[in-house]
Amino acid sequence: MSFEYFVCKMISRWMTYLVAFILIIIGADLHAQEVGQWKVGLNIDYSQPVGGLSDWFKADPGYSVSAGNQYNDHWFLEGMIEYSKYDKENTGGYIDERVDLLLEHVGFLVNGKYDVLHIEPVTIFFNIGAGIFNWKGMRGEVKADSTITPFIPRIDSKTLKETNWGLRSGMGISYQPLSSLSIELSAYYRFIVGDLWPTLQPHIELEGVSGFQTINFSLGIRYHL
Repeated sequence: MSFEYFVCKMISRWMTYLVAFILIIIGADLHAQEVGQWKVGLNIDYSQPVGGLSDWFKADPGYSVSAGNQYNDHWFLEGMIEYSKYDKENTGGYIDERVDLLLEHVGFLVNGKYDVLHIEPVTIFFNIGAGIFNWKGMRGEVKADSTITPFIPRIDSKTLKETNWGLRSGMGISYQPLSSLSIELSAYYRFIVGDLWPTLQPHIELEGVSGFQTINFSLGIRYHL
C-alpha cells in the first residue's frame, strides 16, 4: 500500500467521522465567534514527508506557537512560529546508516482560519497561511570504500542554509469545552521552497529534492484571553 493511498484513506475516514459528528450535534443553536477576542495556542504536529523528501526522511514531530485575533465572524488571523526537524533517514541499501541526513527549519507565518461551520461548542475551519522559513539542510560525509565495486571515493559533506517562502493549507475541527479553552485537530499540506543535493555515486544514488513537501496532522490547545 502506497503512502499516498494510505493518506487518502485516512482523510476519507476522518471526514466520515466528522460528518457523523456534525449530524449528532446539528440540533444545537448556531452562534457567531466573538469578534475581537485574542487567543494564544500551542500545537504538536506529526509531519510526514511526501514526494522526493520521503526518500530522505521518515516522519518526525513538529511544534508551533501562535497568537491571534478574531477579525470578524468568520476569519481568525494569527502570527505563528513553527519548528520542524527531520533526522530519521528513510534510505535503504548500502547508504542506510552510512550517511547522516538532516533538514530543519524555523518558520514565521501569517495564518488565517476561516470558520466554515460553527455549531457551539464545535467549529469546522479552513486553514491557509504563508511566510518565511529559515532552513538548514545537510548531507553528511560519504567515506571512501574500496571493498566494493565500483570503488566509492570520499564525498565531502554539504550544508546549506537559506531563507525562502513557504505555505500551508488544510482543514480542521475545534472543540471548546470551556469559555477560555479550545482543542483543535487539523490536517494540512505544507510546501517550503528549497533544494537538497543529490549524490549519484554508484551504491549511494541519493536523488536530489526540489521543494520540501509534507502532510501534517496537528493537535493543538488554544487559550482564549
